[in-house]
Amino acid sequence: MVGGAVPLRGSIRWAVNTRAWEPTEQEWLLASRCISLEDKERINKFAFKADAKASMAGTLMMRKLAHLATGEPYDKVTFFRDKHGRPAIRDQMLKMDFNISHQGNYTVLAGEVDSDLTVGIDVMHFKRKTGRGLQDFFRLMSKTCSNNEWNSILSHSSDERRAVTFFRHWCLKESYCKGTGLGVRTDMRFCSFKINTPILSADKPTTDTVLELDGVPNSTWLFHEWLLDPLHCVSVALSTRSNTMTMTNIQPVPFTTLSWSELIQEAVPLLPPDVDYVQTFMKKADWSRAHETN
Repeated sequence: MVGGAVPLRGSIRWAVNTRAWEPTEQEWLLASRCISLEDKERINKFAFKADAKASMAGTLMMRKLAHLATGEPYDKVTFFRDKHGRPAIRDQMLKMDFNISHQGNYTVLAGEVDSDLTVGIDVMHFKRKTGRGLQDFFRLMSKTCSNNEWNSILSHSSDERRAVTFFRHWCLKESYCKGTGLGVRTDMRFCSFKINTPILSADKPTTDTVLELDGVPNSTWLFHEWLLDPLHCVSVALSTRSNTMTMTNIQPVPFTTLSWSELIQEAVPLLPPDVDYVQTFMKKADWSRAHETN
């Protein structure tokens, strides 16, 4: 069981495999009732089920976290957008930061509750690109990585390892930009990562990757990297707002994969049933070629 009567505190890491989640009509009906009207309408605009499911999972995780952390009734929790456009909870008494990402098969959440930590997260699918397709892709993404990063990426002998290393760098960059609130830019060469552990693991976090900003090593941000499965990596970017907290004391926390029943466990409906909404979802195509994971 996730959570309980005692308010949730500390580092929270959740993942939902939305590719494996095939919601029934009753499940989608319940999910659509347990979010705000604004979120419900936003999710309905997605053309494909894959995107709607990913967004729904993120919205439900966010509301679950807010309820368990603040103790507020599930249907009374309210959110707002901060100056960077990130969702935040309207609870001035609780120090809390969280971030959500989704790509490929997963939607993930990283939260820091009753903490001075700022967090950013990104999940990345290792898309299988080889040969000419990979070369063209790298040329298109030339401003994504610094010269040192490209040297690291191209040092691998196989196209598969080159692609995996590129997507890992991209994942790190997005987690940093989301943590800072800067947003992803066209030219991402200003933030460069030195990878000291070349292979990620699903069993053990990688914590020795170093951020460089404009060529200067930066110790104010720490990165925890994991494999969720052989085709998906995740990066959690952490920084402290406190002068008394030491970054080296921050321990990595493994991800808990939530089932549908765990995701909805504390949920209380906010909205009346909407059968038409469910039927609209059921008629959508599952995914486009952009969602393919092979």
